[in-house]
Amino acid sequence: MNALDKLNLIGIVLAVVFLAMACIKAEWVRDRRRRFNPGAEEVPDSAFTVTRILFVFLAGMLIYMAIQGFGVSAGQP
Repeated sequence: MNALDKLNLIGIVLAVVFLAMACIKAEWVRDRRRRFNPGAEEVPDSAFTVTRILFVFLAGMLIYMAIQGFGVSAGQP
């Protein structure tokens, strides 16, 4: 396993983490924020929607780049 393969695996692991973060429910985050900082203002639902879209987009890009990277590393000796 060369360095490019290791980098691609790190990218795939990071993509899985991003997808897991996109699946977290907004109420869970709000409850955690209330426990740690009760005086903080409420986060709107649109912020969670934008964040989920961003995480899914980044995960897709990482997976795409990892697939391309595996193709490049297969051609190397």
